Amino acid sequence: MIKRRIITVISVLLVVTLLFFVIFTVAKYITKEGKQSKLTSQNFYFSSNFLKSDKVPPVYEIYGNTVTFQVRNYVDDMRINDSETIYTATATEGNLKKADETVINANTELTLSGGTKSSCSITLTYDFASDELEKEITVSVTGTGDFTQILKAKFIFIKKEGLRYEIKDQENRDYAELYIYTGNTASNVTINWDNTKLLIDETNDYVFKGTLNSYKNSVKINNIDADTTVKTVFLKKDISQDYTCGITKSDGTININ
Repeated sequence: MIKRRIITVISVLLVVTLLFFVIFTVAKYITKEGKQSKLTSQNFYFSSNFLKSDKVPPVYEIYGNTVTFQVRNYVDDMRINDSETIYTATATEGNLKKADETVINANTELTLSGGTKSSCSITLTYDFASDELEKEITVSVTGTGDFTQILKAKFIFIKKEGLRYEIKDQENRDYAELYIYTGNTASNVTINWDNTKLLIDETNDYVFKGTLNSYKNSVKINNIDADTTVKTVFLKKDISQDYTCGITKSDGTININ
């Protein structure tokens, strides 16, 4: 009888010891995982108004040679990094500067304070060569520390000097897009096209207010403001055709072939 009691007591002690060990291990794991989640969430709060962490970075066309973007330690009012965020910024071409004119290069460490919403404005500027009409530049911002996140965007600068245009299209698409860039001065533009192949969107504000001839193969648009981009859509009668045309100088007349 005494032996049975001793065995029972020993068994209970073993069970209690085992339970204590299991509870201690689980508590330690939960604590560790909780800290890990907090670090990961801070990394998630590294954001920008233009740059993204997507596999394919967003593309922006900029009419001119400068753009300003923000880097932030938050996503919204509820999701803000508790600790400071250290990051670097690089560009494939051009110059990067902070709002206070501090020049940024690949070795420049930038910091966003923690505990409250914080942001930094960075300006990218590019000086066109005399024969350049456009320039494509990729900007990368990298958060550093225990967890790394890279935000990217592609900016396509379009030279502002003089009147220019381009056509964006592709085979098997039922429309083509004409973009007109007026440059530093207001412009009058005449657009000509073959109406057996293309139909202009007559509901477009510029076309509607312009002078469309009776054959509907030419429209004159007067007094387009300086530094303005005009987009016009043409419906294609043959979708196998591709009317793509890169940025081209114009004397005021645009012929779509």
